[in-house]
Amino acid sequence: MKIIHIFHHYWPVVGGLENVVKALAEGMARLGHEVHVVTSNYGAEGRPREEVISGVHIHRVKSTRLGYPDLTYPIEVPRSVLRDADVVHGHSQNSLFTVKVIEQAKKLNIITAMHFMAVDALKDHPSALIRLLGSLYSDTMLKRALSSADIRLARSLRDKELIESKLGVNVEYVPDGVPKWFVEHDHAGKSFRQKYGVDGDYVLYVGRLHPLKGIDVLLRAMRIVVSKVDLRLVIAGTGDKRPYVELARSLGVDKYVLFPGFISEEDKVGAIDGSVCVVLPSISDYVEVYPMVISEAWARSKPVIASSVGGIPYRVKHMVNGLLVPPRDPKALAEAMIALVQDRELSVRLGMEGRKSVFTWDEIVSKLLSIYTAR
Repeated sequence: MKIIHIFHHYWPVVGGLENVVKALAEGMARLGHEVHVVTSNYGAEGRPREEVISGVHIHRVKSTRLGYPDLTYPIEVPRSVLRDADVVHGHSQNSLFTVKVIEQAKKLNIITAMHFMAVDALKDHPSALIRLLGSLYSDTMLKRALSSADIRLARSLRDKELIESKLGVNVEYVPDGVPKWFVEHDHAGKSFRQKYGVDGDYVLYVGRLHPLKGIDVLLRAMRIVVSKVDLRLVIAGTGDKRPYVELARSLGVDKYVLFPGFISEEDKVGAIDGSVCVVLPSISDYVEVYPMVISEAWARSKPVIASSVGGIPYRVKHMVNGLLVPPRDPKALAEAMIALVQDRELSVRLGMEGRKSVFTWDEIVSKLLSIYTAR
């Protein structure tokens, strides 16, 4: 098959959805399919417009951008690449770039697939302007994408439910996977502890250092935790750590918190393995469509504590495969962390149950190929 994936970013840009598209494209190419990615020139300055990496044909087209990555507009569309495709698979209806290219593929009578995500997710954004304008944009793009997609897919059960109930169309649930090596890797907790000098029990946050991720809530919870149990907190990820370092200091918990910054995928395995649990204290639907760190924690048989926002409660079931807490509630978050520190049998049981829900990328690629060929 000739398969084309569409998104406004691709390698060397690194991010959640960028990694998803790369995993799918390379996985399909390894199975012998002719795989192309049509993407914008943003984030790839200095790279060729056309190149082949890991068997994937990459086409970077001239584009313009109106401030936000989702508002990337393709000035040109490579119709010669699209014309003889068996399927064109777009990622995120919120991406103007993706929707425009999918619309062009539809005009060429090519089978189109769209992976929907973050439906209505801006309606709880802290900015009133983004709530208003972002929601109008999101609704418009959702309808345009639905009208152009022959195959409708959702990464989260939340998005599937919202589209089906709101617009009455059927959507197939196809979540993200994790690399097979991530699941099969030897236990690496000891090496992580040695490398970063971590002693004693710790809980782990790994992700962007962004206000909507609720890191300030986590630090306030730590002030309660350390008064009752001996526990550390590791906060790993990219972004400006200075406000959180200062907040930890002002709360008197700085000696219990480690900020290693960006960590490699290998170190992430070790960080998860060495932890009591992984914590997601996010405060907004927008940032938690299908958080991969949940899958990564479960792949290593670790439990998660997470805020009940976005797609999280569709995956994390309280006291079944993790603990759910209300967003912006340091006390509830602290109580959940203390519970897992004090009850290791519960921690193990939740982590093992979560592992049952993990898919590898090989499994997801096979599922998508079967969906393509069924059309």
